[in-house]
Amino acid sequence: MTKTAAPIVPMKRTHVRACAEIAASSEPWKTLGETVDFDRYVALKQAYVCLEGSEPAGFIIFTAEPVFARGGYLRAIGVSPHMRRRGNGRKLMSFAENRTARRAPNFYLCVSSFNRQAQAFYRDLGYTRVGRIPGLLSPKTAEYIYWKNLALRPCLTIK
Repeated sequence: MTKTAAPIVPMKRTHVRACAEIAASSEPWKTLGETVDFDRYVALKQAYVCLEGSEPAGFIIFTAEPVFARGGYLRAIGVSPHMRRRGNGRKLMSFAENRTARRAPNFYLCVSSFNRQAQAFYRDLGYTRVGRIPGLLSPKTAEYIYWKNLALRPCLTIK
């Protein structure tokens, strides 16, 4: 499948509804029954969308500044179910990693223990599972902490 030249732009309030629909149809939000406070992260300028045409193909919310152990933090990522397998998730992660690498040598994220597809995705991107927090979001699940040293890879240019 060919990869599109979908741009990544700061999320606007006009994107919030589409991104909320992406989250509602994706893990971990489906299983946990939670939502994402997009308005908060738009105001903080921490939310971005990957566009295919004028439609959000996916979103990413992250903090590039060091917030934990000299690293930035991925708060949320989601790709529209009908726009998956086109490289949008990888493109969003690369965007966040590049922005973070300018400020911090590490990048962290948490992923739910039941979300095996996401765990495989992060491992394929070079992340290492470094911790486990039982019962953080639900008494029946754990959150796994993943880490990537950004200083060990070349910084890519995203246009």
